[in-house]
Amino acid sequence: MSEGEKTGTEVGRCSQCGKPPVWQLGTSPLCVDCYHKFTVSRTLDFRIAAIGMNYAAEEMDHLLPIGGMSPRIQVPEIPRGPTILNNIKVDNSVVGSINTGNVESIDVNISYLKKAGGDEVSAALVKLTEVIAGANDIDGGQKRALLDQVEFVTEQAVRGAEARRPGMISAALSALDSTSKATASLSAIWSSIHPILRHFFGMS
Repeated sequence: MSEGEKTGTEVGRCSQCGKPPVWQLGTSPLCVDCYHKFTVSRTLDFRIAAIGMNYAAEEMDHLLPIGGMSPRIQVPEIPRGPTILNNIKVDNSVVGSINTGNVESIDVNISYLKKAGGDEVSAALVKLTEVIAGANDIDGGQKRALLDQVEFVTEQAVRGAEARRPGMISAALSALDSTSKATASLSAIWSSIHPILRHFFGMS
């Protein structure tokens, strides 16, 4: 922690948005969201500097007869904020085995489906996503592949019928069907969800 940064729970409100603070930067208390934005901004500055220094090192190595000796700086990843889901519940213990970007996209699409009155299909997709994410009998790669398929299905579900791609929807459902039937944790729930999805897309 650098000088001027400390936890700021004793300060009343975030100086930027008014939410309860958890950190203090100098004299400015910050909430979780605003401190994350600050951290991202600082990391972006460092990334730009590190990339420039690495480029300069490569240029020097290119000019020297025994190139490749200059050290490189590891460019840090941009910090991710907390995953915010309005419909889907995912246990923290499984977050590392899934692509949270997929789950966030599925969650947003489900919100649109609910607003459009698709309560039955929304509930089915929420349950399917939660069961896949929490399954103990499939590895991380399989989970991510299945969630890719679910994400595509939700994307197609929020489109108008004329904009959908029936062949690809059928292929996605077939892929989900094949894996789910062969997976103990998914087979039971899939037997009730599959007919709902087929009916929603006019395939029954």
